[in-house]
Amino acid sequence: MSRPDILKGRFYNDGASEFLEAELHHIGEALYVVEKGTDQKIHVQLESVADRLGNVPRKIYFTGDSVFECVDNEAVDGFFKSETHFFSRLTKAEGSWKFVILATIATFVCLIGLYRYGLPVVAQVAANATPAAVVQTMDASTRETVDKLLFSESSLSDERKAELRQIFDELVEISGQTNPPMTLNFRDGGRLGANAIALPGGTIILTDQLEALADNDDELAGVLAHEIGHVERKHSLRQLYRALGMAFMIGVIGGDSGQVVEDVVANAALLDTFSYSRAFETESDIHSVEVMMKAGRDPLAFVDLLDKILKARNINPEKDDTGWLSSHPGNKDRRESVKAHIEQIKAAQ
Repeated sequence: MSRPDILKGRFYNDGASEFLEAELHHIGEALYVVEKGTDQKIHVQLESVADRLGNVPRKIYFTGDSVFECVDNEAVDGFFKSETHFFSRLTKAEGSWKFVILATIATFVCLIGLYRYGLPVVAQVAANATPAAVVQTMDASTRETVDKLLFSESSLSDERKAELRQIFDELVEISGQTNPPMTLNFRDGGRLGANAIALPGGTIILTDQLEALADNDDELAGVLAHEIGHVERKHSLRQLYRALGMAFMIGVIGGDSGQVVEDVVANAALLDTFSYSRAFETESDIHSVEVMMKAGRDPLAFVDLLDKILKARNINPEKDDTGWLSSHPGNKDRRESVKAHIEQIKAAQ
């Protein structure tokens, strides 16, 4: 594209509110404004050329508050040899439906990729960087919330609690989990029924209904080892950060005491505790298998207990699409996966 030597438009001289119909001439390296119908030339010094903005007249700024307006974007780009600049080409492309469609698809794909791959990595880094005091606040607040909404005092005997705490302490020692420190609490599950949950600060809650459903201690030990895995791998924090995004991560890690952050810290971990991703569940299953084998206990026993949980809810555990609290992997696939990992460990020994 050859450079035009003349632009037609309006000239506002020295900030005047009234304009002159004029032409902008390029004579050698100098710029002159010529009022339409006259031979009078006004020498001007270029300061800047505004970017394109739809069909809005393009402004060319000179020293002394003078401005020249031109509605022909192509002519302006050619006059100042800016038609090959990136932003000029981008502005042209924005006027193409094909470009808009392709850009929308590319943006959508990038967002999916960020959510699927980028955000989990950032969430893991953020979970590791979260101050211990914040994690303990989450744990205490969530424990208070579940006690108000879901649980009541356990009716297990002190002797039975002591037996289960001894098993729990052995599993914690084998796993090597010391930060945060682990504690085992007992509650009547109420409407939640037979279950065990892991809070972000190391508190594990075992319900009376789950203890009653188990045929032996290995079944309970396997579930406890699974919940220890959730804490060890910071699944609650990682899932919470993935759900709430970057701004919340920065607020919590940076010690933001804003009301929104405080409210979410106090309550969101509760919801997230019951919605671990299948990948997190699989990680905790593997952790349970490894700890149980080191403890000399049956590593498959906890899957038997999960089958009983489903049967108690009139759910067929053999269906691949069923899950423990609807977020855990189907028990049929889960059993096969656990068996495969047990064989891998045995083969490596």
